[in-house]
Amino acid sequence: MALRMIALNRLPDNRWFARKVIPEDVREAYQRLYGHKREAHLKLPADTPRHEAKARLGEWAADVETRIATLRAQRNGEGQPLTKLNAIALAGRWYTWFVKHHEGEPGKPKYWRDFSDHLVWNVIRPEAPDDYEEDPKTDPQWEWAKEPEVRGAVRPQIAELGRVATFLAGEGIALNAAAYALFVDAVSDNLLPAITLLEKRANGDYSHDETPSTFPPYTDGPARASGVSCWDLFEAFVLATKPAPKTVTRWRAVFLEMQREFAEVGAEGITEDAARKWIQGLIFEKRQAITVREVWLSSSRRVFAWAREHKRIRDNPFKEVKVDVRRKAQRREDGRNFTAAEARIILKASLGYEKPSTPTERTRRWVPWLCAYSGARSGEVTQLRGIDIENRDGINVMRITPDAGTTKTSKVRIVPLHEHLIAQGFIEMVQSVGKGALFYNDKTPQKVSNDPLKPTRSRADTARAHLGTWVRSLGVDDRDIGPNHAWRHLFKRIGDEVGMREKMNDAITGHTQATEGRKYGAPSVQAMAEALNKFPLYSVE
Repeated sequence: MALRMIALNRLPDNRWFARKVIPEDVREAYQRLYGHKREAHLKLPADTPRHEAKARLGEWAADVETRIATLRAQRNGEGQPLTKLNAIALAGRWYTWFVKHHEGEPGKPKYWRDFSDHLVWNVIRPEAPDDYEEDPKTDPQWEWAKEPEVRGAVRPQIAELGRVATFLAGEGIALNAAAYALFVDAVSDNLLPAITLLEKRANGDYSHDETPSTFPPYTDGPARASGVSCWDLFEAFVLATKPAPKTVTRWRAVFLEMQREFAEVGAEGITEDAARKWIQGLIFEKRQAITVREVWLSSSRRVFAWAREHKRIRDNPFKEVKVDVRRKAQRREDGRNFTAAEARIILKASLGYEKPSTPTERTRRWVPWLCAYSGARSGEVTQLRGIDIENRDGINVMRITPDAGTTKTSKVRIVPLHEHLIAQGFIEMVQSVGKGALFYNDKTPQKVSNDPLKPTRSRADTARAHLGTWVRSLGVDDRDIGPNHAWRHLFKRIGDEVGMREKMNDAITGHTQATEGRKYGAPSVQAMAEALNKFPLYSVE
């Protein structure tokens, strides 16, 4: 790759400085990944020797140029493809290059220990999924770190830490989007071993390293597939149908993995047998068959069906693919709702926050009680704002609305507040907070992604996940129930027991009516409030 000459200058404070203009055609993508839109800047300490500054300038320029070339190649579908085997082989060449670049002068061991800590705790750990947050003991080996959504989230930082752009520039290799993802993921698997080796070198241990011998040899990859890619289909589907952000986030992992699996053949080249083999291969100990059926297969079938309807592909290879799910043994007598003891533990712990002063404390104090007395989805409650709590003809209600965030039905729902909530001081708490968010911080602006394929996780959703972690920490840790969703099951059961009509119960909880006829004549707020008066008070004694 030919690099344009970039001037190396001194700033007024004598630091070294260089700048590189980002071409207009890649500015948006460059800013999204690297944080700079119009110019990339290099700044070095004033005491950096000139020869070292020039060397750093060359490496930095190669990084920037390779980023630009890669973004263009990804946008245009250009660049060299890689098989999974070749991606690992190329990572082996990277490993040797990275170690050799540092081991002559490895510096102090502390540098590499800090490097390792940063990689593990600042780059990878923040991407842990909700189920791990709720119970870390279920995955002590951090297998979640290899899930496609985590891979995608950390990939830009891994590329930075591993100086991937510099390596590729030096090798004269340009990769297409799928190949680049495969390669960086392979680097991610080998970055920590490289850092560990360099810490040994810094401690004076130059014993033989067996790691390079474990990589396969690198060979020329097959010709690039023509036609539309799996990721192209997903991107077109999202832009056309605008699904909910949670749906995009969940399905994104599916199509990232699919893109890697079928990079060589493209979407048109996937046969029904290949689709079936891939889907079945997704089932393992940590990913149950029901998850593959309800998320992986469902999303694949839906997007490919849409693509076929719009003449983007000829066939839907996932149409006839099936996943058999063994009926799960029901080990709990109380089903998927909390037992009386479990409910008591959570509600009593909530009351321990007598004067909650932070959004987190307010979430723990009030969200379990609101869910317990309404059967609302926890995500609907954590996104409530002060303006969503209203008084209608003398009845205090919460207004669950898409204006506050996402709702499953995308419809507004009015739910009366149970008298026990009022007696506990919920309205006074709302008045003290004001019109804004009740259960998360909306005082500081949130950096929102402008990429429709990687939507920002809402603060309300984060609050919901943290609440689940807290509930598990109380000892309510049975994996057969959801730490937040079980309130919904419990409300339905108690409602049935006290004689609440099914249509009324569905109206309060936001369940879709079973028949077209039941959708007519929605219950009034007054009628729902009277039905809730029959709902018994929870006791924590």
